[in-house]
Amino acid sequence: MQGRIKYNVMSPEELTLFKDRVERLLAERGARMDHPKMKEELAAAGCTVTGDSIRFPKAVIDRALAAVPNTFTLYAPDETYNMTFPHPEESFYTRTCTGAPNYLPVDGEKHYITLEDTAEWFHLVNEMDQIDYVALPSTCDDSVPGKAIDVFTLEKALQISRKHIWIQPYEADNTKYLIEMCAAAAGGADRLREKPICSFISCSVPVLKFKYMDAEILYECAKAGIPVQPCALPTAGANTPVTAQGTALAACADVLAQIVMLELLCPGLPVIATPLLFSMDMQTTYTLQSNTEITFGRLICMQVFEQGYGIPCHSYGTGTDSMTLDGQNMIERTSLIHMMAMSDASVLGGAGQLETAKTINPLTLIIDNEIFGIARRLRSGLGIDDETLNFEELLDGDDEDGYLMSDHTLDHLRDAHRPELFYKGYLRDIRDEEKTILDRAREKYDTLRKLPVPCMLDEGTENAIHAIVLRAAEELQ
Repeated sequence: MQGRIKYNVMSPEELTLFKDRVERLLAERGARMDHPKMKEELAAAGCTVTGDSIRFPKAVIDRALAAVPNTFTLYAPDETYNMTFPHPEESFYTRTCTGAPNYLPVDGEKHYITLEDTAEWFHLVNEMDQIDYVALPSTCDDSVPGKAIDVFTLEKALQISRKHIWIQPYEADNTKYLIEMCAAAAGGADRLREKPICSFISCSVPVLKFKYMDAEILYECAKAGIPVQPCALPTAGANTPVTAQGTALAACADVLAQIVMLELLCPGLPVIATPLLFSMDMQTTYTLQSNTEITFGRLICMQVFEQGYGIPCHSYGTGTDSMTLDGQNMIERTSLIHMMAMSDASVLGGAGQLETAKTINPLTLIIDNEIFGIARRLRSGLGIDDETLNFEELLDGDDEDGYLMSDHTLDHLRDAHRPELFYKGYLRDIRDEEKTILDRAREKYDTLRKLPVPCMLDEGTENAIHAIVLRAAEELQ
């Protein structure tokens, strides 16, 4: 039997207490939201709605949770990259960073992300064998209307990405255009509902407050049957309690509230809980992503949703507070990936990011791809039996000549994970021992840039999507 290492932060008793406190926050404090249609439908579904206040009775929470699907698939434009939840090998999926406004190119200065940068980014992600889906970066390009920039960014993703696309709208009114574009790419609204090639992110304003924009995302996605990865973005010590435990509680309440709303409006809608925790350094007041304490908070959230509610969950699984590709960067992202991989997390997010998720960088993306591979191997564990122990050969004691020519060696010599970019002794070029991992990442980057960029849309579909983009640009002014 194959075994695996697992990090559980809470005992069963603590997990039960934690869930009770989450549900009491929803039932007794409730959430605040100004979205008339959503409030009307939630009231009809049994929630207590008074003005902008929405409370969720325990019976309503239980009914919503019972509707969350046990299994589902997030589809991709290239179905080779479809993702079935739970992961069929008890592993995890990975995604790129969302929300970062800056691009640090391999050659050149850091700048706001342009559409040209996103094209390179989507192309690189296509070639990352350990990265499963792509999130839209926060593009800021003066060449297109600012209020429709997410619409133009999605067009680029639909043209290039072979993998599932995670969408964060910039404005409430943009949501309907983004959904319409995805429907056009999928072959119609019914086809998109059946095989969703995209999912959306909605966010809370901690604690238990929802902007109109995010309520609109929840509402429109529920009506369209599009999966949502509801998110909380708390900062310990700033807008949530300073402890990892208190911030995890606030984050889980924010996320669970969104899941309940989605399932009341659209029972059976696929959801992935997405608590993205930060903390404030109490000496500098700088927001941090990768410090040890808030990693504990993420582990709590994984256990609550995965074990406590049976809902797939994900959080930042990589990242750094460093501004550059330095030693701190490598230590923080590797530690974070390995810690989250040993939890029950279904998704590890944030690939390619620096500077507390404010910047993305191609070399960091390539290095994250390597670390994810190592983490996947660690999570898969080892099987212990007489064959893997090579017990019979050891018992015979015939090992004077070692095991290089052993049949057991021949059977297992390919088992070991071999990171592509790591130095493993030179075979052809002695100069290889002088290269750093950044040198090898640069070489891979140069190779990947020369590969042809795919065109995922036929001419008719591409024209239909572009027509939606132009209409959005005009109507969103």
